Amino acid sequence: MGTNWTSEQKLVIDLRDCNILVSAAAGSGKTAVLVERILELLMDEQHPAEIDRMLIVTFTNAAAGEMRDRIRERLEEQAEAEEDPGMQEHLQRQIALLPNAQISTIHSFCQYVIRNYFHTIDLDPDFRIADDGEQKLLQSDVLAQLLEEKYAEKTEAFLHMVECVATGRSDQVLDETILQLYQFSMSFPWPEEWLEACCSAYEAESVQQFFQMDWIRKLVEILNVQQQDMLHMAQRALEICHQAEGPYMYESAIEDDLAQLELLTGIWDYQEYSSAINRIQKWKTLSSKKDEQVDPQLRDKVKNLRDEYKKNIGKLKETYFYTTPEQIYRQMRACAPMMEQLLDLTTEFSRRYEEEKRRRNLCDFHDLEHLALKILVERKDGNSQRTQAARDLADYFQQIMIDEYQDSNLVQEMILTSISGESDGRYNLFMVGDVKQSIYRFRLARPELFMEKYATYSLTEGHHRRVDLHKNFRSRHQVLDSVNGIFEKIMDTDLGKVAYDDAARLYPGAVFELGPEEKNFSSELLLLDLQEEEGEESEETARELEARMIGNRILELAGNQPVWDKTIKSYRPAQFGDIVILLRTITGWAEDFAKILGKMGIPVFAGARNGYFSAPEVQTMLALLTIIDNPCQDIPLTAVLYSPIGGLTAEQLAELKSSSQGKPFWQVCQEADELQPFFAMLKRFRKKAVYTPMQELLWELLDETGYLSYVSAMPAGKQRKANLEMLLEKATLYEAGSYHGLYHFVRYMDNLRKYEVDFGEAPIGGEEAHMVRIMSIHKSKGLEFPIVFAAGMGKNLNQSDAQSAFVTHMDLGIGCDVTDPVLRVSGSTLFKNFIKMQIRNENLGEEMRVLYVALTRAKEKLIVTCGTENLDKKLEKWEGRIQGEQKKLSYTDRIQAKSDCDWIMPVLLTKEGQSIQIQRYQVADLLEQEAQRQTEYLIQEQELLQFPESTHPDPAAWKQLEEQLTFRYPYEATSQIPSKVSVSEVKKRSMEELLEESQILYEPGEEKEKPDQEEVIVPHFLQEETALTGAGRGTIYHKIMENIDLGHTVQEELNRMTEKGILTEKELECVNTEKLVRFHKSKLGRRMAQAQKKGCLYREQQFVMEISAADIHPEWDAGERILMQGIIDAYFIEENQIVLVDYKTDFVKFQEASSLYEKYRVQLGCYKNALETLTDYPVKEILIYSFCLDRELTGSEKNGNICKKTDA
Repeated sequence: MGTNWTSEQKLVIDLRDCNILVSAAAGSGKTAVLVERILELLMDEQHPAEIDRMLIVTFTNAAAGEMRDRIRERLEEQAEAEEDPGMQEHLQRQIALLPNAQISTIHSFCQYVIRNYFHTIDLDPDFRIADDGEQKLLQSDVLAQLLEEKYAEKTEAFLHMVECVATGRSDQVLDETILQLYQFSMSFPWPEEWLEACCSAYEAESVQQFFQMDWIRKLVEILNVQQQDMLHMAQRALEICHQAEGPYMYESAIEDDLAQLELLTGIWDYQEYSSAINRIQKWKTLSSKKDEQVDPQLRDKVKNLRDEYKKNIGKLKETYFYTTPEQIYRQMRACAPMMEQLLDLTTEFSRRYEEEKRRRNLCDFHDLEHLALKILVERKDGNSQRTQAARDLADYFQQIMIDEYQDSNLVQEMILTSISGESDGRYNLFMVGDVKQSIYRFRLARPELFMEKYATYSLTEGHHRRVDLHKNFRSRHQVLDSVNGIFEKIMDTDLGKVAYDDAARLYPGAVFELGPEEKNFSSELLLLDLQEEEGEESEETARELEARMIGNRILELAGNQPVWDKTIKSYRPAQFGDIVILLRTITGWAEDFAKILGKMGIPVFAGARNGYFSAPEVQTMLALLTIIDNPCQDIPLTAVLYSPIGGLTAEQLAELKSSSQGKPFWQVCQEADELQPFFAMLKRFRKKAVYTPMQELLWELLDETGYLSYVSAMPAGKQRKANLEMLLEKATLYEAGSYHGLYHFVRYMDNLRKYEVDFGEAPIGGEEAHMVRIMSIHKSKGLEFPIVFAAGMGKNLNQSDAQSAFVTHMDLGIGCDVTDPVLRVSGSTLFKNFIKMQIRNENLGEEMRVLYVALTRAKEKLIVTCGTENLDKKLEKWEGRIQGEQKKLSYTDRIQAKSDCDWIMPVLLTKEGQSIQIQRYQVADLLEQEAQRQTEYLIQEQELLQFPESTHPDPAAWKQLEEQLTFRYPYEATSQIPSKVSVSEVKKRSMEELLEESQILYEPGEEKEKPDQEEVIVPHFLQEETALTGAGRGTIYHKIMENIDLGHTVQEELNRMTEKGILTEKELECVNTEKLVRFHKSKLGRRMAQAQKKGCLYREQQFVMEISAADIHPEWDAGERILMQGIIDAYFIEENQIVLVDYKTDFVKFQEASSLYEKYRVQLGCYKNALETLTDYPVKEILIYSFCLDRELTGSEKNGNICKKTDA
């Protein structure tokens, strides 16, 4: 595209002194235009902007990185071409400032605000962002505690609500509803105000007031639209009756239907509508007269149309007019106390969850937005005003640019508006997006924000301007014609949020070289009839059959379909890497498609972003962790025993089960002789789990069981290994959080699985360049591909949100059933039914926009695929749905769509839809093609088997093969040398002492663990608080010695450390203060105090130094250099010489003191070498201070004098 900007693009680049909304169609080059606008602002002759005074908000971190790179490229290009020295210097300055420019996601910007203004909201700036798992775990704990307290209080209102809500013995519905209400509330600037407003629908004081509510008026408007659609159906039926060979004998009944339907025309009051629709009681019976002149197909069409509108009227009566208006009002009032209790619970949960996060110094992404908003906007008595911080930022930022604006929410909108210059008469907001591509409703995006501005911003003048970028510079006109043809008939403001008119159409902007025939690029729809004929039988599922149909077409395209290659600037035959298959959901679908395409010899890459928890290797390791935490669980135990780790067959498991004789299965397994090694391993790891960090425990499990190596050798081993490595990453992330230990890790992973926080299979990357790619439509957004298969268009559309016991809507609030706990009966309220309809319609609108994104990814060829049963009946239903001058598929047809095909096919069966070629396939066709393929394979196999074998192998080839199979890497020993080691590893290599601080500071009366003691399984809620391990207690002493001021008393310092949060109260309880006092009074303590006064005391000193590999292992190559790192507890300088000090908390008897020094001799020698190398001072003394013996130890004396009494 270069610099040949269209007039609309040029306008976007050049407009100044106004807020701008850019509606950028798919492939319109919005990023290039945005970058050019930024460059022009930076080069403005009158008022050149500064890049670090621009705020550029993107939707993802990847988009921010790409934006930064593009800006840098254009700045470097312009700086090189610039002739004006002053401007060139300015551009070079912008390049230097670019790394610090605010080009980021909204959450990164919120962090920037919080870090700079945390003091205004009394927030600790050292907060940490909790990951999804930690958030879910914390929410679960806070909510469980809250409900437990409420159950204990036994208030009548709470118990009544539980009776109405709970299903069986589970609180799951209540939990899910509270959490969903919380999530919804956090997408609003003032969550508590939104929660309060949710009750308004239940608080009308009279029937009249209730039926004047806005949502009631909206309901009646929608009913009028549907009534008009039914009227048109009846009119269409009557027209068919009037046709030659039409069923004229039905005219009377249809005319009567029309008269009844017309009773509903023009009624805008709910109570009047209720009265009118209930007068439609009985439909006239169709005439049974027979006439051979009547076309049976026309007769059936009339019957089908009539059945449809009769059914629709019945549904409307059942859903919205199921009782009298007065009774509907009473039902709503009866729900009010329950709703008030539920919303109070949600508010209380929100408060406690916030308190717990602050206590742990945690934030989540909602917090980032709300804390930033709290800094920028002050809320008083329902009114908002900007703070000084907002005014400061508004003065600082010259321009605010928001990419993907259609996916913003209300909190983000208020944050960015508060720091814009509009309040001061400066119009510096730039927003770009495409509401047709708003596909993040599940993240609570509000495309309404975009549409409000789209409707009010002027195309020609004023401080609020709108510019439409129509031209598509991505796709061929055949692709655009197909997209326009479909969406002109199905997308409108009532479904999809935008009218697909001339302003929304895609216009060709890309230029393709003349070459192959145009028909090669025609769009296609592959329609698979899943109805098997008699005698046919396929073992493949509907998904697999659709994949086979796609595979056949891919094999036809590869090597034949021309595609334009811009790198060689010419056409070439399509390759597998040019083809992508897009799916609405890839869970299950991607696996089935990959399996079938692989069988057909097609290389395929399915970069799944779902399905991690369903990976067998992940399930096995999580099951193993579960039974290490609690072995008395049959299902995970069976899973592990059946895996390669347990090694049992299904028959062996069945035999164990049959021999149980009433005992629990886990107990039977523990008593089985052949499983004793397995349970011994389990017992060892149960003990390790008490003190071992999670990632170390998991790694040791993988290492000891050999499971990582096992899965690596399986088919798709690289992917399986990556999945387990991702599990290790999750364990590391978990340990960095506020929860610790195996029990909580198991819960952490369970919550991720429960709440579908799925991070997909681990990416292995770099393999897909020459393979057919399978990906989700969401993941494809912003990308483009030469050939696109939009697959699975016969799949049912998403309607799950409308199926819950409680239904929650961002604008309407919450709808529920009315319940009689005495009679144990419940029924849906009118309000709930209306919310369900709104959710259904908004889901459908989102699905339509997802379809738009899928179809607009294709550059050269678009192929839509659909598998469906009863195809002939559906074709009959689809045909004629759009008649003559009818501009759109009717509203009723669109909202009753069960699949994307129910939208697409009625369009393709009109004249306007004939630009897309429809190809129909039968299951028999696919089975025949597969049989032919297998026959060809068997013929080739037989030809190979008949190839004569050589009885005398070629000696040269044999020798080469033998050399390859027996090859040994000549530098194998060197490859085992690590590049870096720690001092602790050096010590472990030199001495087989792996229990460094396992017996630490035993107080009188303490006993060591008896290793052979029978383990008793105790539930977690009955367990006493776990005692601190020896290593943990040693860490506390080291922490104290690092932070203690030796110029003050021990007690003063312990108090200070507790107040500062260096020590917790629990840690302080584990400290023997008397031992610290003895150290403080010792000769060594006094020497260190003197050194501290002189500034010559150094504590917890980290170092890295290079040493010879032979210094660690004599057999290693002395010429190899490795890095050694460590931390020295303390050293001080006396008379230009170093005294090295190491603290030890090991339990040791007085007579065995010499062994302590010997145990750490190598470690201390490393410290000595490091200090002498790094400081140029000699080490005159090496001292160990033993807190167990209250003595200092030195290696300078013989064993008899190694323990020096150093008391004052």
